[in-house]
Amino acid sequence: MYSLGVVAYEVLTGRLPYTTDNSEEFYRLHRFAELPRLGDRFPPDLDRVIGCALAKLPEHRYRSPLEMAAELREALQAQPRERLRSLARVWKDSARSPVLLLRGGELLHTPTETVGELERAFVTASHRRSARVAWLRRCLAASAVACVVGAVWYRGVMETRAARNVTEATAAQAELEQGRSGLLHSEPDAQRHLADAYRRDPSPSTAFMLARALQPRLAEKARLASSFERMWSAVFSPSGKQLVTTDDRNAQIWDAQSYRLLFTLNHGNVVYHAVYSADGTRLVTGCGDGAVRIWDPATGVLLRELRRDKVMPHYYVVALSPDGKLVVGLDLGMAHVWDVDTGMPVAELRDTTPSSFPSLAFSADGRWLAMGTGNDVYVFDAHTWTVARNISGPHIHSLSWDPTGPHLLTGSREGDASIWAIPSGERAHHLREFGEPIDAVACSPDGRLVGAGSQDGALQVWDATSAKIRSQSNHLRNKILSVEFNRTSSLIAAASSSGSVAVSEASSGMPVTVLDGPAAVVRVAHFRPDLAACRRCFLGWYRAGLGRDSTVSPLGFAVQ
Repeated sequence: MYSLGVVAYEVLTGRLPYTTDNSEEFYRLHRFAELPRLGDRFPPDLDRVIGCALAKLPEHRYRSPLEMAAELREALQAQPRERLRSLARVWKDSARSPVLLLRGGELLHTPTETVGELERAFVTASHRRSARVAWLRRCLAASAVACVVGAVWYRGVMETRAARNVTEATAAQAELEQGRSGLLHSEPDAQRHLADAYRRDPSPSTAFMLARALQPRLAEKARLASSFERMWSAVFSPSGKQLVTTDDRNAQIWDAQSYRLLFTLNHGNVVYHAVYSADGTRLVTGCGDGAVRIWDPATGVLLRELRRDKVMPHYYVVALSPDGKLVVGLDLGMAHVWDVDTGMPVAELRDTTPSSFPSLAFSADGRWLAMGTGNDVYVFDAHTWTVARNISGPHIHSLSWDPTGPHLLTGSREGDASIWAIPSGERAHHLREFGEPIDAVACSPDGRLVGAGSQDGALQVWDATSAKIRSQSNHLRNKILSVEFNRTSSLIAAASSSGSVAVSEASSGMPVTVLDGPAAVVRVAHFRPDLAACRRCFLGWYRAGLGRDSTVSPLGFAVQ
């Protein structure tokens, strides 16, 4: 074992453990001298193995060469370079699996000058993996810190917002209570308190009370008296500069700015309806004496009187084509068409199932004429005057054309509201299938919304494209007889049999105001066409002897 140790020492270092010039000194060194170290480039464990093989006493040496070989192999494999070579070979044999790469430790800092290409590749790949792992750890740590900071910030914001909401709610409730009390006792500060409460909390109930508080500001601005007994209709001119009212004997044209009477158009019989041409240069009236009359509204001069031989219908509704070339008068069971320029009859249109709800309207392009008398609706081709489509009822009480395309909106006594494609007659949308009877429908000027008023006072607005309900309200709680959108399609007015007119936001149903008239039936309410949305205006009129006056209120509102 001792001789094997000497050979191992010389193989590793290239020198003998002891050197001398005489045998006595040589004997003494081997017998008593301390074994010199292998050198700094060898690990301490290797000095231990060689020292055990060269122990001075035989009992202190390895028992066999195999025991020494095992200790020597273990010591050599503990060296960084040997460990690196071993790991690199395993990595290569495993198809360079990233799982076997080093994640850190002293081996990553082993000098690669004394190792082979495989070991250098292993160390490089391990460095890259270690860098990625470190980057991911830094990202996770930063994310965790950001989450903690964000959670703390969000909690602070929520607590601040909650405290602010509580403060706002308390302030709004206080303003609301003061405003409610002021409204009940007619105090002047009620409007200010309710306006502040609505600013803090725009709820429907607060909006309704604010509208009521503002009601005195909407006092009557003008009263337009009928010339004789019942007033039947009232409408603005397209320019908004005039308005015409009709009664049991005459039609009257008024200045819409000063509300001064301009002309009295003598008829000598009931004038049920009046309509201006699209350019405002003609005024057509439908009468109970069997005549449709065409007037010059600028001078009040009668231009033409249209009649049919051997019949004396009551023309409850009249309509002018968009180009102003054709005029139609509708009785309960038939309609007559004339050429405006020549006064010659053009066609006679009949409804086989007449009722008591006459309605008549040209499409926006003038191609189609829709006629209804309370049951079915007939759509006529305005070129040939043949029936293009029959929309079966029963009891269709109102209709309205989409101003942007060939679609017709109808409402029936059965509560059905539908949009029809013309001339195919296909139902484009079924807005409502049943419910309270519908007596009034309207399409918005931009064609995006449609509205319907029911006999229970409910006003519903739908999206005309998707048929989704946009708003529903019931500010009148009585039978709605007319519905109309303003010029910008942002507001909708509804007139009721209770004598009141409600104006609300079309998209939300939020009330703008409720205008209370006398206890009489309001057949229709119109917005003044020449005013912007910020100065809303409408005109209403009463039916069948219950009202004899038409009135206009400030801020551009018109009421009877």
